[in-house]
Amino acid sequence: MHSLKVYEATSSQMINLNKSSVFFSNNVHPEEVTRTCSKLGSIKVVNQDKYLGLPMVVTKSKEQVFGCIKECLGKRIQNWKNGLLSPTGKEIVLKLVAIALPTYTMSTFRLSKKLCKEMSRMMANFW
Repeated sequence: MHSLKVYEATSSQMINLNKSSVFFSNNVHPEEVTRTCSKLGSIKVVNQDKYLGLPMVVTKSKEQVFGCIKECLGKRIQNWKNGLLSPTGKEIVLKLVAIALPTYTMSTFRLSKKLCKEMSRMMANFW
C-alpha cells in the first residue's frame, strides 16, 4: 500500500481501488498472494488471459498464444469468399482489413515466421 501512496504523491494521480485489480504470476507463492491482497484491501485478483486484446503472458509456444489471430483472419476470409466481391474489392478488403488485423499485436510482440507465412498463404489463397 505504501508503494501506491508514493505513486499517488509523485504522479499527482489518485488510484481508484474500486476499479483496480492485480495480476500474479504462477511463480508467486499462494501465501504471498494472500498477504499482498490483505494489505491492498479491496483490490481484486484477476486471472485474465488478455489485456487490451493482447496476451498478458506469452508462453514458449507462440503458435498457441497468437493462433487466435490466424483463426480470426481465416473466419474473415471465409466470410469474404461467401460474398460477391470483384477483384478490386478483394484487393481493397485484403489491404484494409487482412493486413491491418495483426498490426496491433505485431507492434508489441514478434510473431513467428511460421505464423506470418501461414497468414500470407491464407491471403494469397483468397484470390
